[in-house]
Amino acid sequence: MPKRILNALYLGAALTLAGTAQAVEGQDFDQGLLAAERGDYRHALQYWAPLALAGDAAAQFNLGLLLHSGAAGRWDERAAIEWYQRAAENGHPLAQAYLAAGYREGWFGLPRNEEQARYWEQRLAH
Repeated sequence: MPKRILNALYLGAALTLAGTAQAVEGQDFDQGLLAAERGDYRHALQYWAPLALAGDAAAQFNLGLLLHSGAAGRWDERAAIEWYQRAAENGHPLAQAYLAAGYREGWFGLPRNEEQARYWEQRLAH
């Protein structure tokens, strides 16, 4: 994976971890955040997975990041994309930006698709 993609992943993780705790109510999300800050990604996954399944966009995006990086012990790009997709559909701006870039550049195992890239860029703008 090119270094710029890795940098984007790390930046997205840092921004998400730093900025979503205030936007998401619930001790489980906060506990996941604390676990991730300690580098305990397996426990972060345990806290965020139920929230992600319940439709929490920030937890969905963070779950995608964990799966994409393999930080929680399992690397699964396809599953990561599915979580980014769910988060983006729920209005998560970084997930929308990831999908827009992924489709534009052919990153993250996505095919280059200008129509999809424009779609997510437009969603991001609103």
